[in-house]
Amino acid sequence: MEIFINHLDTCYNHFMNIFPIFIDAIGWIGAALVLIAYGLLSIKWMDGNTFSYQALNVAGAVMLVINSYYLGAYPSVGVNAAWVGIAAITIFRDWWKGPAATYKRVTSQLSKRVALQKIAIQRIKLPAFKHANKQLSRSSSG
Repeated sequence: MEIFINHLDTCYNHFMNIFPIFIDAIGWIGAALVLIAYGLLSIKWMDGNTFSYQALNVAGAVMLVINSYYLGAYPSVGVNAAWVGIAAITIFRDWWKGPAATYKRVTSQLSKRVALQKIAIQRIKLPAFKHANKQLSRSSSG
Protein backbone atom coordinates (compact mmCIF):
# COMPACT_ATOMS: atom_id res chain seq x y z
CA MET A 1 0.00 0.00 0.00
CA GLU A 2 2.85 2.35 0.79
CA ILE A 3 4.30 1.83 -2.72
CA PHE A 4 0.94 2.80 -4.23
CA ILE A 5 0.78 5.98 -2.12
CA ASN A 6 4.36 6.88 -3.07
CA HIS A 7 3.47 6.35 -6.73
CA LEU A 8 0.41 8.60 -6.40
CA ASP A 9 2.53 11.22 -4.70
CA THR A 10 5.08 11.07 -7.53
CA CYS A 11 2.34 11.37 -10.16
CA TYR A 12 0.79 14.31 -8.32
CA ASN A 13 4.14 16.11 -8.09
CA HIS A 14 4.82 15.48 -11.78
CA PHE A 15 1.37 16.80 -12.69
CA MET A 16 1.85 19.91 -10.55
CA ASN A 17 5.15 20.61 -12.32
CA ILE A 18 3.55 20.34 -15.78
CA PHE A 19 0.27 22.10 -14.93
CA PRO A 20 1.62 25.70 -15.10
CA ILE A 21 3.08 24.97 -18.54
CA PHE A 22 -0.31 23.64 -19.63
CA ILE A 23 -2.06 26.77 -18.32
CA ASP A 24 0.46 29.01 -20.13
CA ALA A 25 -0.13 27.08 -23.36
CA ILE A 26 -3.90 27.55 -22.98
CA GLY A 27 -3.37 31.29 -22.49
CA TRP A 28 -1.14 31.65 -25.55
CA ILE A 29 -3.50 29.62 -27.74
CA GLY A 30 -6.46 31.71 -26.52
CA ALA A 31 -4.60 34.95 -27.25
CA ALA A 32 -3.72 33.67 -30.72
CA LEU A 33 -7.35 32.76 -31.48
CA VAL A 34 -8.66 36.18 -30.42
CA LEU A 35 -5.94 37.96 -32.40
CA ILE A 36 -6.53 35.79 -35.49
CA ALA A 37 -10.26 36.58 -35.35
CA TYR A 38 -9.58 40.31 -34.99
CA GLY A 39 -6.92 40.28 -37.69
CA LEU A 40 -9.15 38.49 -40.20
CA LEU A 41 -11.96 40.91 -39.42
CA SER A 42 -9.66 43.92 -39.83
CA ILE A 43 -8.38 42.85 -43.24
CA LYS A 44 -11.96 41.97 -44.26
CA TRP A 45 -11.32 38.27 -44.79
CA MET A 46 -14.01 37.49 -42.23
CA ASP A 47 -17.36 39.07 -41.43
CA GLY A 48 -18.02 39.98 -37.81
CA ASN A 49 -21.50 38.47 -37.95
CA THR A 50 -20.39 34.98 -38.93
CA PHE A 51 -20.40 31.97 -36.66
CA SER A 52 -16.71 31.31 -37.33
CA TYR A 53 -15.71 34.78 -36.08
CA GLN A 54 -17.81 34.48 -32.95
CA ALA A 55 -16.64 30.91 -32.30
CA LEU A 56 -12.99 32.01 -32.51
CA ASN A 57 -13.77 34.76 -30.00
CA VAL A 58 -15.57 32.42 -27.59
CA ALA A 59 -12.86 29.75 -27.73
CA GLY A 60 -10.03 32.23 -27.34
CA ALA A 61 -11.68 34.20 -24.56
CA VAL A 62 -12.58 31.05 -22.59
CA MET A 63 -8.93 29.99 -22.75
CA LEU A 64 -7.85 33.45 -21.60
CA VAL A 65 -10.33 33.30 -18.70
CA ILE A 66 -8.83 29.98 -17.57
CA ASN A 67 -5.29 31.35 -17.83
CA SER A 68 -6.10 34.65 -16.13
CA TYR A 69 -7.99 32.99 -13.29
CA TYR A 70 -5.12 30.61 -12.61
CA LEU A 71 -2.67 33.52 -12.55
CA GLY A 72 -4.97 35.63 -10.35
CA ALA A 73 -5.43 38.38 -12.95
CA TYR A 74 -9.07 39.02 -12.07
CA PRO A 75 -9.60 42.19 -14.15
CA SER A 76 -8.55 40.18 -17.19
CA VAL A 77 -10.95 37.42 -16.13
CA GLY A 78 -13.78 39.97 -16.07
CA VAL A 79 -12.98 41.45 -19.47
CA ASN A 80 -12.63 38.06 -21.12
CA ALA A 81 -15.78 36.73 -19.44
CA ALA A 82 -17.66 39.72 -20.89
CA TRP A 83 -16.05 38.94 -24.27
CA VAL A 84 -17.35 35.36 -24.04
CA GLY A 85 -20.81 36.63 -23.07
CA ILE A 86 -21.05 39.04 -25.98
CA ALA A 87 -19.93 36.43 -28.51
CA ALA A 88 -22.22 33.78 -27.00
CA ILE A 89 -25.20 36.14 -27.15
CA THR A 90 -24.44 36.84 -30.81
CA ILE A 91 -24.21 33.12 -31.60
CA PHE A 92 -27.46 32.45 -29.70
CA ARG A 93 -29.20 35.37 -31.46
CA ASP A 94 -28.26 34.02 -34.87
CA TRP A 95 -29.31 30.51 -33.88
CA TRP A 96 -32.64 31.79 -32.54
CA LYS A 97 -33.42 33.73 -35.72
CA GLY A 98 -32.58 30.64 -37.74
CA PRO A 99 -30.48 29.98 -40.78
CA ALA A 100 -32.84 31.84 -43.12
CA ALA A 101 -32.32 35.18 -41.36
CA THR A 102 -28.57 34.64 -41.20
CA TYR A 103 -28.50 33.70 -44.90
CA LYS A 104 -30.56 36.76 -45.78
CA ARG A 105 -28.26 39.09 -43.81
CA VAL A 106 -25.07 37.59 -45.25
CA THR A 107 -26.35 37.59 -48.85
CA SER A 108 -27.55 41.19 -48.54
CA GLN A 109 -24.08 42.16 -47.33
CA LEU A 110 -22.53 40.22 -50.18
CA SER A 111 -24.91 41.90 -52.63
CA LYS A 112 -23.84 45.31 -51.34
CA ARG A 113 -20.19 44.31 -51.65
CA VAL A 114 -20.67 43.03 -55.21
CA ALA A 115 -22.56 46.20 -56.15
CA LEU A 116 -19.78 48.39 -54.74
CA GLN A 117 -17.19 46.33 -56.62
CA LYS A 118 -19.11 46.78 -59.87
CA ILE A 119 -19.35 50.53 -59.29
CA ALA A 120 -15.62 50.68 -58.62
CA ILE A 121 -14.87 48.73 -61.79
CA GLN A 122 -17.15 51.01 -63.82
CA ARG A 123 -15.42 54.07 -62.41
CA ILE A 124 -12.05 52.66 -63.36
CA LYS A 125 -13.12 51.67 -66.89
CA LEU A 126 -15.31 54.67 -67.61
CA PRO A 127 -12.61 57.32 -68.25
CA ALA A 128 -10.65 54.94 -70.45
CA PHE A 129 -13.82 54.07 -72.36
CA LYS A 130 -14.63 57.75 -72.94
CA HIS A 131 -11.08 58.35 -74.13
CA ALA A 132 -11.33 55.40 -76.54
CA ASN A 133 -14.65 56.71 -77.91
CA LYS A 134 -13.11 60.12 -78.60
CA GLN A 135 -10.23 58.50 -80.46
CA LEU A 136 -12.63 56.35 -82.50
CA SER A 137 -14.81 59.31 -83.40
CA ARG A 138 -11.75 61.32 -84.53
CA SER A 139 -10.40 58.50 -86.67
CA SER A 140 -13.76 57.81 -88.33
CA SER A 141 -14.48 61.50 -89.04
CA GLY A 142 -11.01 62.25 -90.40
